[in-house]
Amino acid sequence: MSSTPSAIDHELLGRFELEKFRAGQEQVIEAILEGSDCLCVMPTGGGKSLCFQFPAIAREGLVVVVSPLIALMKDQVDALASKGIAATYINSSLGYAEQQNRYQQIADGEVDLAYIAPERLRNRRFLDCLKQSKVQLLAVDEAHCISQWGHDFRPDYSRIGEFRERLGGIQTIALTATATTTVRKDIVQVLRMDEPEVFVAGFSRPNLSLGAFDINGEAQRDEALLRFLNKNSGSGIVYAATRKSCEHVNQLIKQSTKRKVGFYHAGLDPDERKKIQENFAQGKLEVIVATNAFGMGIDKADVRFVLHYNLPGSLEAYYQEAGRAGRDGRPSECLLLYGYRDQTLQEFFIDNAYPEPDVIQNVYQYLCSLKTNPVELTLQQLSEQLDMPVSNDGIRVSENVLEKA
Repeated sequence: MSSTPSAIDHELLGRFELEKFRAGQEQVIEAILEGSDCLCVMPTGGGKSLCFQFPAIAREGLVVVVSPLIALMKDQVDALASKGIAATYINSSLGYAEQQNRYQQIADGEVDLAYIAPERLRNRRFLDCLKQSKVQLLAVDEAHCISQWGHDFRPDYSRIGEFRERLGGIQTIALTATATTTVRKDIVQVLRMDEPEVFVAGFSRPNLSLGAFDINGEAQRDEALLRFLNKNSGSGIVYAATRKSCEHVNQLIKQSTKRKVGFYHAGLDPDERKKIQENFAQGKLEVIVATNAFGMGIDKADVRFVLHYNLPGSLEAYYQEAGRAGRDGRPSECLLLYGYRDQTLQEFFIDNAYPEPDVIQNVYQYLCSLKTNPVELTLQQLSEQLDMPVSNDGIRVSENVLEKA
């Protein structure tokens, strides 16, 4: 880092209704204001957003924020607007006319931050309006999505490096809550960043109480859940490994407590998922029971507890999910229930996410042998014909591997 005096105007913190920086924020912001590219790994609740929002008002020009979280863009833009900071978002929830209006606002330099989904980088109208504006910084949120080793890979994230070069190698900050050394290297390579400053903040969250309870059988698991809920009031999240478990836990809480509860998983209609998420964020639901489909970027500070009904898929997943508790800095409880069957279930998920070569080969040979168009076959039909120890998801992954090849 430079030994010159800090480039940060601390009075600007008042625009965000803050009195001081959280741990790690000031160093990242200073590096940005000095012109460095940055990779920032900061825990959930650590205040990553300020690292790109502060430069948006400290310097002239537009900050483009790439985020996969369409449902939260409006919330973040509204929060900035309430502080008098000009921000907008453009995503598929807007009609054509409104999108065009916001494009023009960006081109005319009327906003400081523009939130977009990665797919927007393929939109010619958006790229044209950026050419008319002064882009000072590209912020890539949830940057682990870039990496093929990350948690939630989306193909358009892999094209951001090309987008950066179109803008002349624009200064960039990539941010995420969890990233292994391999994932960090992948992020830097895909974004085509040249020797960025890397900041890995401490992962200690002193306000979180982390615990684990070894259970013996499903009846004891349910008893432990209800005992925990009776001891912990306020808003909370219960994570379960499967949709079936979500629905079971939802019914159990409804029947055994007076808590307002809802469940959330990828099998629900998108509008229903959005409504459930909004009800939880607004305090209309006290407890949300969910698979790991729920939670990335949840902007709710007063989550008082997170309980894992089943073992998560990885240590990174556990840390990210448990970290959604206590973002307001107040004491919060996190409990993991663990039974032997949990390990077997996670091994099943892993086997289906990474099918053996012979499974992929058998899928390929069977598809080649068909005289009819294989597009007409469902995953279930393929699974029944192959008669292999792999689920529909395993067949789907095999098809994806073949498609990429």
